[in-house]
Amino acid sequence: MDEKVIKMVNEARWTDGQNVRNRLDDITYNPMRSQEEFVMRMMRENAQTEFGQAHNFKNIHTLDDFKRYIPLTTYDDYASYIERIANGERNVLTAYLTEHLSPFNEYKRLPQSRWSVQSCYDYNFSLGFCLAANHGLLNNGMTLNLVDSHVEQLPSGVTVGKLLGRLLGKRDFDYDQVYAIPLEVANASEEYDILYLQALYALRQEYISIAICDHYEKMLELLRYIEKHWPKLAEDIERGNAHIVPDPKRADAVREIMEPHHIGTRIVRLLWPKLQCIMVNDVDRLSASFELLRTYCGSNVHFVFTGIGTPEGTFSTALNLDDPQTVLIPDSVFYEFKPKEANSYQTLLTLDQLEIGRSYELVVTTLAGLYRYKTYKHFMVVGRYHDTPTVIIDK
Repeated sequence: MDEKVIKMVNEARWTDGQNVRNRLDDITYNPMRSQEEFVMRMMRENAQTEFGQAHNFKNIHTLDDFKRYIPLTTYDDYASYIERIANGERNVLTAYLTEHLSPFNEYKRLPQSRWSVQSCYDYNFSLGFCLAANHGLLNNGMTLNLVDSHVEQLPSGVTVGKLLGRLLGKRDFDYDQVYAIPLEVANASEEYDILYLQALYALRQEYISIAICDHYEKMLELLRYIEKHWPKLAEDIERGNAHIVPDPKRADAVREIMEPHHIGTRIVRLLWPKLQCIMVNDVDRLSASFELLRTYCGSNVHFVFTGIGTPEGTFSTALNLDDPQTVLIPDSVFYEFKPKEANSYQTLLTLDQLEIGRSYELVVTTLAGLYRYKTYKHFMVVGRYHDTPTVIIDK
């Protein structure tokens, strides 16, 4: 572990995130101005795409025009376009460079443009690190990465995989100096015992200060695996194997911690004394399994729920520690909302028309080339940050 490199990376993470937070603070005071600018920019910059020409983007100058010319859409409306993008075609749904597809359900994929990738990086990654840093939770320990980073490349050069994993994997120049689990493990295919390798590398490294995972259950799964298999893991750490060099001292420390340990009790800060924060990239309602994870962690480990981000877009971002309530992002997506109780999509509301305590189905226009797309996801409005709604997932 090179503390100088880690310190440099953490300072860069904080700076990037603070810049994003400053921008968020500005745009959340007048979110509809950002929303209108977002739509007009999308229409202007994508007017010459195949989709834009078919839907008269050049004649759209107001939000009313936008709703009149562009119908509501579903995945089936984009399937043929996405297949062409996967084959390397450009200027189909968006003029922005599209070089990645995110898996969506079992056989479906959704495109990610360079700007949708940047939005994910800014709001679901950099801002999470900024929040942790502002509360003094970033020290010079390594990062435990439990994000699925496996990415496949199609013959066209377009990659397929989880977007956050792709973002982490692209920083391979400092990856092994910052992250506890090597990139080749994070990128490994399903034929490997991923959980064993994650546990092996995680246990070997004592100085971990922050963990990142797709969902909080990933961290819970890792801890349960360690509880069950720690004798074998400690033996492999002591003797070394094809993956790690021998480390008898760390193996003895693991045994000393685990031998008296009772299943389901506090363990995280014993194994990793510097670990103070777990960043969770995908969160819905917190279940009983989350309470078990909190028991493992104790009161000195905090959570950053980085926001609601899916293959359709980056919708919201974190404001506070240990709080699944996140704020909608006015410059990342154009939002339309159908009240949950409504029987049709005849009247859709904009972000400024939402009421606290009510639930809505989300329709989005995104930087990846989805236009008035029905997500079938429901959010409940629970508050406001400045003049912008804060939400939680409502199932």
